[in-house]
Amino acid sequence: MLRNVPDVADVAIAAGLLGLHGLSVERDVEGGTMVVDAARVANPDVSEVVTHGGTSRIPVLFCGPLLHQLGRAFIPDLGGCRIGDRPIDFHLDALRAFGAVVDKRPDGLDITAPNGLRGAKLTLPYPSVGATEQVLLTAVLAQGVTDLRNAALEPEVLDLIAVLQKMGALIAVRLDRVIRVTGAGGLRGYTHRAIPAGSKPPPGPAPRWRPAGMCTSRVPARGT
Repeated sequence: MLRNVPDVADVAIAAGLLGLHGLSVERDVEGGTMVVDAARVANPDVSEVVTHGGTSRIPVLFCGPLLHQLGRAFIPDLGGCRIGDRPIDFHLDALRAFGAVVDKRPDGLDITAPNGLRGAKLTLPYPSVGATEQVLLTAVLAQGVTDLRNAALEPEVLDLIAVLQKMGALIAVRLDRVIRVTGAGGLRGYTHRAIPAGSKPPPGPAPRWRPAGMCTSRVPARGT
């Protein structure tokens, strides 16, 4: 269960994408809560992802969890966030370092993991929040140890780390921007309250939690 969930467009997009992938999503907009059940995860029709995701960057953060669960992920053409215009290439480079294969399609990127995903040693060109989150969401279930240098340590990144640790992830953070993640055999459900939306510009951290829910099995939530 997620608490203190803001009523913003990216949250609606993230919740819709989870639903497209077969997860059960119950959202109380007025109460600011959302319950996600990941008992079933399935590949949706690519056209639905394109239509629902639009130009949002949220689908990019689904890649790691989807590769672990299904062996495949799709990123629609991101319009104003095309490769080269904004650093989605950092995400792709990170996924390739874990063992993913990226193929360009007319409507987006098809990403697969034919040999699974393994821990990697990565250094970001600059401390990108999105790329750091991509590494975290991919590393928690990758085989072996992942070391990420020059990682972002903004409040929303630390909040995501708190969520993943509640789920059973093994993550150590150093003050010199080094994050070490030891891949876990599985993750569990959780309950978490987001940091206040005012702690960073909209849309806040909540949409970034959504992909993490895709990594869980159907087990009771824990933590607050």
